[in-house]
Amino acid sequence: MPYVAHLFVALIIFTFALYSLYQWLLPKPIPGIAYNLEATKSLFGDIPDMIKEVSLTGEFRVWCAKQVEKMDSPICQVFVRPFSKPWVMLADFRESKDILTRRKEFDKSSFLSDGMACMGSFHGIYTTGDKFKSNRQLIQDLMTTSFLNNHVGPAVYNKGLEVIELFEMKMSLANGRPFSVKKDFEYASLDIMVEFAFGKNWAHTATGSQIELLSRTGAPTVEPSALDQPVTFPKVPIVDFLNSVCEAPEIVEKTINAIMPRLQTWWWSKQSWYKRIFDEKERVMKEQVAIGVESYRSGHVSTGIEHMLMREGIRAEKGGREPDFESNVFRDEMFGDIIGGHHTTSGAMMWLAKYLTDLPQIQTKLRLVLYKTFSTAKEENRLFTLEEIRRAKLPYLDSVIEEMLRINAVTVTREALCDTTILGCPIKKGTQVFFVSNGPGFLSPSIPIDDSKRSEASRAAKINSTWDETRDLTLFDPERWLVRKNKGEGLLETDVDFNGAAGPQLVFGSGPRACWGRRLAYLEMKIIIAMLVWNFHLLETPPALSSHAGLEGIARIPQQCYLRLNKT
Repeated sequence: MPYVAHLFVALIIFTFALYSLYQWLLPKPIPGIAYNLEATKSLFGDIPDMIKEVSLTGEFRVWCAKQVEKMDSPICQVFVRPFSKPWVMLADFRESKDILTRRKEFDKSSFLSDGMACMGSFHGIYTTGDKFKSNRQLIQDLMTTSFLNNHVGPAVYNKGLEVIELFEMKMSLANGRPFSVKKDFEYASLDIMVEFAFGKNWAHTATGSQIELLSRTGAPTVEPSALDQPVTFPKVPIVDFLNSVCEAPEIVEKTINAIMPRLQTWWWSKQSWYKRIFDEKERVMKEQVAIGVESYRSGHVSTGIEHMLMREGIRAEKGGREPDFESNVFRDEMFGDIIGGHHTTSGAMMWLAKYLTDLPQIQTKLRLVLYKTFSTAKEENRLFTLEEIRRAKLPYLDSVIEEMLRINAVTVTREALCDTTILGCPIKKGTQVFFVSNGPGFLSPSIPIDDSKRSEASRAAKINSTWDETRDLTLFDPERWLVRKNKGEGLLETDVDFNGAAGPQLVFGSGPRACWGRRLAYLEMKIIIAMLVWNFHLLETPPALSSHAGLEGIARIPQQCYLRLNKT
């Protein structure tokens, strides 16, 4: 009997200990911040709900916005990593802007840096310290007006001409049927970013080979009943390095979403497919840096790589040392810049093509603005020149681009570097903060906040922190970005000004970590979309090919992008 009694007591103690451990492991909410009560009763927290939503939409940002709306609070918390601190969601532009631009107790999220480990010494993985600033210094010339006008502008314009040629071929071969242009925009941006980095030192092109293939392709037979069926065109495989640029972002996105990103990166780095991608990256980047060193030493500096090497030379001279042109920083930094510019801008152009297709009245307005602005080109029956579009003020085109970016912004993230507060709520060191830019205050009416809870800098900031919320914020309405100069309805430069600060916008982040390449992105979108609208009517596509479902990663890109074209 004593043995049974002892066993019973031990069982009770074990059960109590197990229950205590379970209670201790349950999610612990931050005091004063709204949360889902049911999530605190499970070790998995909000994970099942999040997985269900993301499996349906492919987008984490949609789930984030729903949490803010469900809890009806501008700040809330979710539990999506077991046995970890809750993630904080903030849906308030004024406070988000203040944190991103002025509050040094927040910086790059460590879980994002861990997920980007494969990018090596790319500036985007660092917190805003000496390494980040050193890399940014190396690339400081690459967003200057002179570099964009003299090196990047011609590359974008010439690639735009190739895109138009490719679309004309597809239009002719499709004979009234729609066709996918996702790869076409991806390849155009890819070619532009590679020329941005290497100039004419790189001979391979993704777009040119597609044109060459289609020039030898015969038109398919089209039955009248099949006019809504998309045409599938053959594709030429791209060279290994260009494949590496396309595949690396997928690795980053999957690693960021991993439960143990560092372990996953280590394991993947042992796999042959991973080695293939990054061995090819190293081979080509070393080759291009070597070419760039020769050019720099001969006094010729034009490409992105050559400008970086020039900066290193200046820095070394000031520091009284020999330049370190063998550093992996040059290879990693430029590879990361190529990826960032390619992946984000190509998706943005897909969205623009979709909105202009779906909203023919906006397409018509934009075309009329272009024809009137470049009236000489129109009269001479030619396309505008690079110089003409570079010098032109096109506030309506700017507003179309900005409205597309507003609707498709992804969530920006920061990490608390020390114990602090947001809207009067305690935030522990290491807490991840997500700035939700597709919910209240952005795509739906803002949630009222007591200004006394804001930081002093936030209260003092003079910004347009809300839109006119009597208008539907989910609608694609470019004119919300325009300031009218007169009482008419014109959309030319003499009629309206574009105001990029007209209302809440976080698509490029803000502050010292704001997107470095945004000027290049605007230039590329402006030129290629203007060419598209100048040359083609974007006709209606069938509903089955017109979904606005997106895929969220480094940027939000559409799952589908089909065009049905007719010459203007």
